[in-house]
Amino acid sequence: METLVEVFRHGGVPLYINALVVSVIVIAICVDRGIAMSKLTRLDVDQFTKMIVKAIKSGNLDQAQKLCNSTPHPMAKVCRAGLGKAESGMMEISAAIEEEMMRATPELEKRISALWAMANIATLIGLIGTIFGLITSFKGLEGISPEEKSAFLARGISEALNNTAIGLTIAVICMIAHLTLSSMSKKVLHNMELNASVLENFLLQRASGGGSDRSAA
Repeated sequence: METLVEVFRHGGVPLYINALVVSVIVIAICVDRGIAMSKLTRLDVDQFTKMIVKAIKSGNLDQAQKLCNSTPHPMAKVCRAGLGKAESGMMEISAAIEEEMMRATPELEKRISALWAMANIATLIGLIGTIFGLITSFKGLEGISPEEKSAFLARGISEALNNTAIGLTIAVICMIAHLTLSSMSKKVLHNMELNASVLENFLLQRASGGGSDRSAA
């Protein structure tokens, strides 16, 4: 069985691209999005929205604003947008909340879709390396002795299969990361949409003069 050093020594340019470029980009995306998602899940969005609604009910809009300023979570920006129009008309409240939700959505999904593209790129680069390895093997058979042919052919096929293996491994990692991060972002987004609706309904009731003493639930 070849050592990792031997695999890289005889891997060829496609393997180097996959191992040193594609894999580094994939790791960077996974780390960046993983950290971002972990930060977003630290805030209990349901409880945060309840605190905002409670502060508004008590007439303390300044406290509600301070709560929004205390965290960089996208939900805080949505609440801040709604609070900014709390004394305006119903259309303005709805438009402000919906606009902020539209801004938050791309931020939550940022770079996650790139992982699927990287999976395809890694696979294709691996296949290119496989083809190059096979071409090199069969071309080289013409100029060597019969005794050396088996060893030369084995080395070429090994190079080809190593490229395939590296490419597919990176692709599988990309797919797993994509599924995991997509699931996390969709969960956060769904929770935000639900609580944005709760806040919007409360502010609309308040603006119409009938929600000051009703429960937001």
